[in-house]
This record gives sequence, C-alpha cells and structure tokens, in this order.
Amino acid sequence: MNRVSVVIPSHERHQEVQRAVRSALAQTLAPVEVIVSNDGPDPEKGRLLAELGDNRVRFVEAPRRRNASATRNFGVQQARGDWIALLDDDDVWLPGKLEAQFAALERSGLEEAILAGVEVVYANGARRHVRPSGAVPSGVSVSELLFCGYGGAHTSTLMAPRWAFEEYPFDVEQERHEDWSWMLQAGQELGVVVAPEEVCERHLAPGEGLSRPGGSSFSRGWYDGHKQLMTPGARAAFVANILSRKAAHDRKLSALPWIVVEVARQRGFNGRNLVRMVTPWLVPSRARKAIKAARVGQ
Repeated sequence: MNRVSVVIPSHERHQEVQRAVRSALAQTLAPVEVIVSNDGPDPEKGRLLAELGDNRVRFVEAPRRRNASATRNFGVQQARGDWIALLDDDDVWLPGKLEAQFAALERSGLEEAILAGVEVVYANGARRHVRPSGAVPSGVSVSELLFCGYGGAHTSTLMAPRWAFEEYPFDVEQERHEDWSWMLQAGQELGVVVAPEEVCERHLAPGEGLSRPGGSSFSRGWYDGHKQLMTPGARAAFVANILSRKAAHDRKLSALPWIVVEVARQRGFNGRNLVRMVTPWLVPSRARKAIKAARVGQ
C-alpha cells in the first residue's frame, strides 16, 4: 500500500497554505496525512488549518530558523507514511497528482524511485510555461533531468520513499540549490520517474525567479562540490547554461575562460550548449525576457 505523507514547510502565507492543504486533501489517491511544518509558532495559522475540519491535517511548529530546509526536515521527521510528497505552501497540486505519479512508477517497472511530474508556471495570473516541456525518456539520470534541457523538477512535484529523506536530509547550511543537492544525493540510490501529466501549479510572486547578484560564485562552488554526482553531459550543460548565465548576470567576464575550458573538458561542445553559453553575454537580460514573454503570449 502506498501510504503518503504530504509535507508542507510554511512561513507566514496564511491564505496560500490553506489553498495548498486543500489541494493535497482533494487528491484522488488520498494521503494519510498532510503535515504543515511551520517555521516557529503561529497560533493563527494553526487555528485556520483546524477550521478545515479534516483530521488528516497536522500542524507542527518547528524551531524558528527562517530556513526552508530545516522546516522541511522537521516535517519529514514527524511523518508516518511510507512515501513523502513535498508541497510548497504557495503551490497547488492538481487532483490526480499522486495517482499519476504512482501509475508512472508502475509503468517503469521500478519498486521505488524519485517521482516527479509536470508543473505549470503562472506569472501575473497568466500561464507562462510548463516544465518539463517535453517527454522525459525512461532511464534518464537525475543530473540529466535537472540540467540537460528537460526543465528539471520543481520541489512541489517531488515524492520519494521516506527513507530517502531520512538518509539524505536537506542541507540547512545551503542558501541555494538545496533541492538539486537532495535529488543528486538520493539519485545515487534511486532512479527518477517523471509522470507525463500536469500535476502541480506554481504561481510566481512579483520578482520571483529573477537572478540575484553574486550567484555565479556560489553556483561555481556548488558545482565543484557536486559534479561527481553528475554525468559528463550534465556537467557540461550546467556550466554552459547555468554558470555562464549567472556569470554574465554578474558581469564576471573573468569566469568565461574557465567556463569554456570546463565545457571542453566534459566534451560538451554541441550546438545547444554553445548557444546557451554565448547568448547571455551577447543578448541583454531584458531583451531575453521580452523574447520569452512574447513566445508565451504575455
């Protein structure tokens, strides 16, 4: 039996978390519990969740850390299910999310895996894009899913056996990329299966998803610490796409020679990587955003 515990880390966002919890409770394959792990005490949020009138909802107060990873880990520690499904407090699951993922797992022939699915991203109330944007082949590695053009996997689509979260807790010291770290680590023991159905809606707040200055230095250090968990193709794609874009955003021209050498070292010079590596330096960020917005009709 697939006993699923939903874990929702939360900080403030009283109305949003109620919406997230309702979407978890409305699953066609019912979870055994929905745990809202709050960053510190919040009696008002506890009262609002109690008003939902469903005894599957558990409100737990983690020690205040202002750290999503610590709050998420605390929620996992309270879980009773055999599987943990993650949901951010400002996202919404579509009703067949859990059912679609277990159906995909059954088709894969695997007993256990990291399960993901297609998320729909909205900005300013308008549908912006979906990711992954196309079919993900069976047998793809976690690093290839994340970095080789499939679009990755958003945290709110992720589900895995509870032991994977217990053995590989989210890194509370990591300020960025903690979801990538978890997937790469757990992916050493588990395959990844992506349900082809749309399973989650993500609503971007104003300014969310924008690059922050200084990201290239952090991401370079993250890459050095995690590249042993990636395939050569994923390493090349990460450097050509993510590191090059962040270095261009930081106007760190000194990083470009290393980027070129590292992509070559990973034998990653192909058309896709070359375009992604060069474009951020030649086309201003504002122009790229305008082109992307035009493509999705915004």
